[in-house]
Amino acid sequence: MIRYDDERTSLTLEYRRLHEGGDPQDVTITPRMVVLHHTGGPSADAAWRYFNRPTIESGRATLAKAGRVNVGAQFLVDRDGTIFRLMPEDWHARHCVGLNHVAIGVENVGDGKEHPLTAAQIEADARLIRYLAATFPITHVIGHNEALQMREHPYFHEEVAGYKTRKGDPGPAFMAAVRERIADLRLEGPPPKADAAR
Repeated sequence: MIRYDDERTSLTLEYRRLHEGGDPQDVTITPRMVVLHHTGGPSADAAWRYFNRPTIESGRATLAKAGRVNVGAQFLVDRDGTIFRLMPEDWHARHCVGLNHVAIGVENVGDGKEHPLTAAQIEADARLIRYLAATFPITHVIGHNEALQMREHPYFHEEVAGYKTRKGDPGPAFMAAVRERIADLRLEGPPPKADAAR
């Protein structure tokens, strides 16, 4: 588990008020979707230490301007397929603009280039999604690279006009491989790209 103390809770509520509106009093969410990511580095330990900090680093200027709480995710999947729970599934994590209030984030250790994601991670993500779909009312599984396609979907909610990030992780090939293994669950992906352009 990563550090989710009073400071992180306060910063999370601050982020929620700014980006999701209203006056949330706690950090709980009702998960409806799973968003898969990659960490951008080869080390689970380094990723854990990064996510463990409650505040975002100042060097990530765009993100820091949009809120002080650090990025995070509910799960981290190591290169050998080991799954680490970083926080309870129904606690808010900052991992995907506009979807954090309904999304469970899964970070896979790797970067898609020098440290490509592994077959073990594909299998682990599929097992994890099966568990999550059996536990919560999950309807969608997307990659971070597909998040902008969700902007017209009812799940998407972002109060700060123009705030968005374009991501390439974990990539189409990884998503296709995971989806092949969970096809029987009939979970939706993002709307077609043409819808996202509206």
